[in-house]
Amino acid sequence: MKICLIAPIPPFRGGIAKYCYALAQELEKRHELLLLSYRRQYPSLLYGNRQQIDASYNISRLTEQFSNLSYDIDSLSIASWMEIIRRIDVCSPDLVILPWWVTYWTPMYSWLMRRLKKRSIRYLLLCINVYEHEDSFLKKMLTRFVLRRADMMVAHSGQELTELQAINSKAAIRGHLLPVFSYDRLASPRSGDSALNLLFFGFVREYKGLDLLLMGMARLHDLDIQLKIVGEFWDGKEKYLSLIRELGLTGRVEIVDRYVTDVEMAQFFAWADLDVLPYLASKTSGVIATSFGFGKPVLATDVGGFSEVVADGFTGKLIQPGNSEAISEGIRWFYDNRHINFESNIASFVDQQMSWRSLVDNIEQMVEYTA
Repeated sequence: MKICLIAPIPPFRGGIAKYCYALAQELEKRHELLLLSYRRQYPSLLYGNRQQIDASYNISRLTEQFSNLSYDIDSLSIASWMEIIRRIDVCSPDLVILPWWVTYWTPMYSWLMRRLKKRSIRYLLLCINVYEHEDSFLKKMLTRFVLRRADMMVAHSGQELTELQAINSKAAIRGHLLPVFSYDRLASPRSGDSALNLLFFGFVREYKGLDLLLMGMARLHDLDIQLKIVGEFWDGKEKYLSLIRELGLTGRVEIVDRYVTDVEMAQFFAWADLDVLPYLASKTSGVIATSFGFGKPVLATDVGGFSEVVADGFTGKLIQPGNSEAISEGIRWFYDNRHINFESNIASFVDQQMSWRSLVDNIEQMVEYTA
């Protein structure tokens, strides 16, 4: 097939760009791919005036991996949107894939979808998120406005599959677990260390429950535990620093308040025994996929679709959300069960249910069955 993927890829930062990059690599192996990425993804204010580009990526090497890649889209320019359609007209793809994750894309996607439909070009919305993590009535309304216009969609959890069916019962909809990101792994730098090393990875936001993790740690002064918090703080950092001091955790918690490169990330995951996701709410998580990519188990709250990817006692452990005592008990469980070969369990689970190969298989089957 000829496929056009319109999506951010590195050197843009973050899990969405890495997701789209991994998908593009699998599509490139099997199809004639037109990959249209961005020169400007978000206005700086929307991204908190943070740097959007990861300078560690070599654009020339990225370009060499794809036969037809451009970084020309400006999400704020209608002239740029018109250029997308011009490129699609020249390519005449059998399918256009649009990843969906935030309502920012409502104007551009709505515009593109109308023009694709006029040209009888089929398109698929790949819903990395259906609704945003931090949602509102307006955002829900905009989400439904876009998704009701799709003929084909993919969701990454059972809960989101149900949401898509409620939004647009006429569309062809499939579910597939969020595929695992593959990274170069480093050997653990520790030897003979009895400590249980905990990692809290990714943007620090209110719904992720970091305060509960800190309170849970404070109950475990009898255990040798260290925690590294690695990621930019999108909420007030000072409240967490104050909580660390109040709970007497200063010597047991390290904060890395910045975006980290893939090389640094590999170092943090090599150090960690366990990735902790004490989220109060979520549907899917790229952090779990990243952890599994490094062969690391997760301690996660039972929210959204987490139970579909965290096999309790096998690839990680699930606990009650919003409960610091449950977090304490979960950490103690891992401390007492380090004999379990989580890495082997995760590899088996991922190969069967969380591969990019099977995601593209699903997309191909959907296109064929709805032809």
